[in-house]
Amino acid sequence: MNAELREHLVELFLETGRAHHVAFAATDGADPDWPIWYAGHLQSSLSESLETPFTRSQLVYCLMSADFEQAALDPDADWPGFYADHFIERFARSEAPAEDKLALYYSRSCPFCKRVTKAIDRLGLDIERREIFEDPAYRDELVAARGRATVPVLRITSPDGEDRWMPESLDIVRYLESSSD
Repeated sequence: MNAELREHLVELFLETGRAHHVAFAATDGADPDWPIWYAGHLQSSLSESLETPFTRSQLVYCLMSADFEQAALDPDADWPGFYADHFIERFARSEAPAEDKLALYYSRSCPFCKRVTKAIDRLGLDIERREIFEDPAYRDELVAARGRATVPVLRITSPDGEDRWMPESLDIVRYLESSSD
């Protein structure tokens, strides 16, 4: 993982948290619509940092997703670090995409998985496909890495052996399209 990018994103989230707390000082930072405020504050910075043109609604969704995942997987985790990892996992570009080893964990009956497999076929990519209901070992690998067997998930193994697990069909398709250019 790019440590410099992670450190930068952690600082962005911390800075945004402080600004939000100041903006909502009268309520001691309480704001049920915080993802909307954060998205507006972070949109240009995250777009530039991750080289991804984010819409505000996409950021609201991603922030809520990070919040739900942290609550489910690691409620005691440092939230800025968790959020930075969440965004890096889904949006950071590979340092050497041509050298990455890719494996798709999927289910034949999943409509979101079909979206990804159609993109793989359309782009003519050679990506290992790991059907989690055909081979229980694939399901076990996925659960060990992500804490659940939700598919599709693209496993990106960099040349140095570091794994990145990218969920969300639209994020996977976007990643594959940008990597195959």
